[in-house]
Amino acid sequence: MERRIQINDLPLEIFAEILLNIDGVSVGRCRRVCKKWKDCIDGNDHIWHAMCRQEFKFSSQIAKRKAGNDCRYYHIYKNLRLWLNITNYDKNVREFFKFSLHDKSHALDIDYGVLPLKDARGVVFYDTSTLKYIPVAIPDTTCIKIANNDHASVILTKSRLFVQKCVDSNITSEESFKAENFVLHGEYLYFYNNRDVFKCDLTTPSLTPKLIIHCNYCIREIQYCDKTLHLFTTCGMIVNIKNDYEVSEKSINCPVAWVKHLKNIYVINDHNFVCYSRHIFKLDTDKYHHLYLEFPPITALFFYADIVIIGTIAGELLLYRLSSQKKGHLSKPTFETLAILPRGKFAVQLDVCERKNGPLIVASTFFDIILIEYNFFPHEEAVKCSFPVNKLTMYKRLLRLKERMQST
Repeated sequence: MERRIQINDLPLEIFAEILLNIDGVSVGRCRRVCKKWKDCIDGNDHIWHAMCRQEFKFSSQIAKRKAGNDCRYYHIYKNLRLWLNITNYDKNVREFFKFSLHDKSHALDIDYGVLPLKDARGVVFYDTSTLKYIPVAIPDTTCIKIANNDHASVILTKSRLFVQKCVDSNITSEESFKAENFVLHGEYLYFYNNRDVFKCDLTTPSLTPKLIIHCNYCIREIQYCDKTLHLFTTCGMIVNIKNDYEVSEKSINCPVAWVKHLKNIYVINDHNFVCYSRHIFKLDTDKYHHLYLEFPPITALFFYADIVIIGTIAGELLLYRLSSQKKGHLSKPTFETLAILPRGKFAVQLDVCERKNGPLIVASTFFDIILIEYNFFPHEEAVKCSFPVNKLTMYKRLLRLKERMQST
């Protein structure tokens, strides 16, 4: 009699394709069937990337960009699942860094597993996975934004945009441009200056920017998502530029008189963003559209696509779940309290980075950095002190950028 093919007889590629047709919780249960299944699932991050796209389309993109290669999609997925019940977990609230100056912009955005902190001495860096100091310091106190990926490191100051592509001194791989803001996405760098928007291919031998468009409006924020460059302007218009350079425009669905009061913005794309000032809160996503005029006094905000973390003047860190508000419902928003900062302190900046054992929330006040750490998975081994190869490359690029900035 001919033997029937069992599931364990299938090639690993076919087994993986089968797993892609179920949900992430079920895939997690499959890990516990046997060692072969566990090794196959744990060794194929493509499966967890697909689960993230299905269940956490945008928040997983944000999480991966901030964590870099410190976390695989397996860790990202596990953490985002547990955000659903985060207030049920114990947390550790502690002061991490004290500043010598009173300022509102001490912490730059976490990117690629690195937390940049700006003080009177310049910018210092900490590894988010270990919270250890990285032996690189940028002396320029005017840094506005820093980004890294496997292709380049980029630093924006008030005067220039500095780009370092690799650390091979025999190749012309560094350049600086006039720029007001930028976004680093894969093999491309996009930036704008005086309404002129440029694209720079990081795979070419020379870093030569190409003019994409001259925008008709002053630009407030730039973001790249799903093969489209999004420009949010000061007048409430959103300009979208596709890869084939097709340009379209739309306006923020908000009364014109209120647009000028929306001072801050977090952008994913033209359908997923949040604008806010002290009391006005405008949120648009694929599923939810909220506009509040009497929101709790906002001092800081972090947009995680399906949730929003809000800092208030009372020192609270509030969690606002978009799903908690029914579409078109006019009742007051409902919040969960994540943490209360030490007496007299309140967040002026908020950021989040996923780690293997759980999320790290960074609250920056005028004087210090306060960390809120969650330990979802205590069994995850602590990261060793030695840096992975990709981070060592990044640190070398930052050192080269430091030399370039000092000589400019």
